Amino acid sequence: MNTSFFKTLIPHLIANIAFIGIMFVYQYPVITGKELVQNDVVQSMGFAKEADVYNKKTGEDVLWSNTSFSGMPIWMGHTSNYISQVHVIIRNLLPAEILVGWLGFIGFYILMNVVGANAWLAFTMAAAFVFSTFNFISFEAGHINKVYDMALMAPVLAGVWMVYRQKKYLAGAFVTTFFLGLQVFYGHYQISYYLFFVLLFMGAYELYDAIANKEYKHFAKATGLILLCAIIAVAPNISKMWTNYEYSKNTIRGGSELSSKRTEGGGLDKDYALSWSSQKAESFTVFIPYFYGGASNEELSIGSATFKSLIDNGVPRSDAKEYIKNIPLYWGDQPFTAGPLYFGAVIVFLFVFGMFVIKGKYKWWIFAVTCFAFMMSWGKNFEILTDFMFYNFPLYNKFRSVTMAICIAQMTFPFLAGIALVKLSKGEIEEAVFYKGLKWTLGICGGLALVFGVMAGAFFDFAGPNDANMGLPEWMVNAVRTDRASKFRSDAFRTLFFVLATAALLWAWFTDKLKAQTVFMIIAALVIIDLAWVDKRYLNADDFKKIGKNEEKVELTAADEKILKDTDLSYRVFNLTKSPFNDATTSYYHKSIGGYSAIKISRYQDLIENQLSKNNMSALNMLNTRYFIVPDKKTGQVFVERNPSALGNAWFVSSIKKVKNADEEMAALDSLNPAMEAVVDVRFDSLLSNFVPAYDSTALIKLTDNTKPDQLVYQYSATSEQLAVFSEVYYQPGWNAYIDDKLAPHFRVNYILRAMRIPAGEHKIVFKFEPEHYATSEKMGTIGSWVFIVFLLGLLAAQFLPAFKKEDSK
Repeated sequence: MNTSFFKTLIPHLIANIAFIGIMFVYQYPVITGKELVQNDVVQSMGFAKEADVYNKKTGEDVLWSNTSFSGMPIWMGHTSNYISQVHVIIRNLLPAEILVGWLGFIGFYILMNVVGANAWLAFTMAAAFVFSTFNFISFEAGHINKVYDMALMAPVLAGVWMVYRQKKYLAGAFVTTFFLGLQVFYGHYQISYYLFFVLLFMGAYELYDAIANKEYKHFAKATGLILLCAIIAVAPNISKMWTNYEYSKNTIRGGSELSSKRTEGGGLDKDYALSWSSQKAESFTVFIPYFYGGASNEELSIGSATFKSLIDNGVPRSDAKEYIKNIPLYWGDQPFTAGPLYFGAVIVFLFVFGMFVIKGKYKWWIFAVTCFAFMMSWGKNFEILTDFMFYNFPLYNKFRSVTMAICIAQMTFPFLAGIALVKLSKGEIEEAVFYKGLKWTLGICGGLALVFGVMAGAFFDFAGPNDANMGLPEWMVNAVRTDRASKFRSDAFRTLFFVLATAALLWAWFTDKLKAQTVFMIIAALVIIDLAWVDKRYLNADDFKKIGKNEEKVELTAADEKILKDTDLSYRVFNLTKSPFNDATTSYYHKSIGGYSAIKISRYQDLIENQLSKNNMSALNMLNTRYFIVPDKKTGQVFVERNPSALGNAWFVSSIKKVKNADEEMAALDSLNPAMEAVVDVRFDSLLSNFVPAYDSTALIKLTDNTKPDQLVYQYSATSEQLAVFSEVYYQPGWNAYIDDKLAPHFRVNYILRAMRIPAGEHKIVFKFEPEHYATSEKMGTIGSWVFIVFLLGLLAAQFLPAFKKEDSK
């Protein structure tokens, strides 16, 4: 076998090792045994604690959690998906903080190699992609699967590029299938949705190109192959995707039944979905990071105008130092932001340069999808596009934070920039084209940076729409605005430096004053310094804590300990010391009324907005809220209050109030006495025909077993037929009720709870969460996993076996 193949691998191995080393340097605390404390990770630990403990103890799938929002699906299963083993393998290679960066690096590195980049150039562009601030602020927040999926966009594009543009059908199909399967596995479907747009724009260009060059056969073959790859990539993930689809119908992403919140075609409330929308000018943060002020809370230096203003107005120096650690520098209209979406001045310069010097028409689909990404990210600030997509594009109204669409441009900017440098390195750019492109790019990028640096005040007043809500005196607000302007100007000149340096390097390279390898090394250094410099503002050593701190952040308080002394099987806790409906840490120790989730059951969200947020005690009682954790506003102490009116796990009611729709059902809760009466929607009328509940003073019902998170067992006795109400969330499809092991109907009452008619006598009731689609989809997922494996092995055999046979015959 020819050893030259292995020799060609050496530069690529060195590039990957070098990048991993850089990641360790950047995140050096991991070497000392620390880990990144991520808010969403801490929150998910609370939500998943009950299910995780049970899963580890028994090995059984867990499909329902009782610890957040009074109960909701959790889906800790999907063992049919063999792609999960790929994740297990790569997860054990490196610490998570390093792995997520390396996965993005290797994916983009593959893409650059596919378009002809050598190891140094591929290293530079891949590093640029990884160090884009969107990756770092997303990972710092704990949006891990989102970052994984963004990282896997590039290798999928690489596979499709190989099939369409290079006619490498076997290799391209393998790369596409493998990485798309992994991308879908991580399950951040909004990112996959944006990837679809990238491939759609590329496919449209390839169709145009096929028609222009009369290559119909190749286009048909390539398109058919890509579609086949997509189907096979999805197949192992079918259980998770189907489960999420079924669940989404009942969540806030599926819409509400209340007329005041009902949206056309279902989906999220439009204002909620578009609350994170970039202003048009905010897009300039990809070029000048402090263009819109950075993050909602940033630390200033003691040389800042804000610090000086505090001192001048009599604030003690020690207090002033503490205050400037959290200054609202961001002045856009998003609710809050963790930092700007910065691509790097070097990369933006090279992208613009590429648009001038690349001759092929294919650059226009890259430019078009890039512009489309920016326009999608504008959301409510570009209604002509947003409204059309929100009401007409499938699934678009299920997603929120449209600023996330910028992930497309985060990939296409270094992609086109890299192609430009590949063309330059191969001598494919004529002298006149080079100088014209360099002149125009320098004029545009350098000119903008210079103008903004010199004349910032002529364009902006640095006043944000949220300034009025800060509750600060006017002198303080003015000082903050002065600091915003100062940081804007300094970043503009910073960008100008990198623009001039990049232009000088290209000129020196083209005029043979520097070798290509030297230029690539310097550009790589500039790119990493440029981006890492900004990344450090939002993710640095201070964000790392000793291993175990994520769990320790879920502090077991004295209040928690007091409540945990209650050994009853099941009751709920309402923690008012935190934002109860945006915090899941209470769920770590208790079954909570609140929680933290962007996919709450829509009916529960309706209950929160219309009853729980108004402290309707009747609603809290019917949810079996036994304990309140409350703060003393004067002393800051925390108290536990036991609620004697909590109705328990189940009870009997003596009257029924029928209503026509969801609006009436919700309104009835305003004055309902849930201990005596149940509100029932007329759609369940057939289950109540010829039935009038009778009061029975001797009737008893008790929860006897809740060992399994998705199974509840009750014992009851009654001398006559009764209507039992359970303090559990009604959810269908999935929950089944059995009386003495025989399936029995149950229905919804009080907008959110379960109820059922139960016969006289002594009986056992069992609720089991057993959605039919889950079992079916798991079987399909197993078959899909084997198809996925066989397909990839077949592609490898077809690609390499003939080559090996040929080599062996020599």
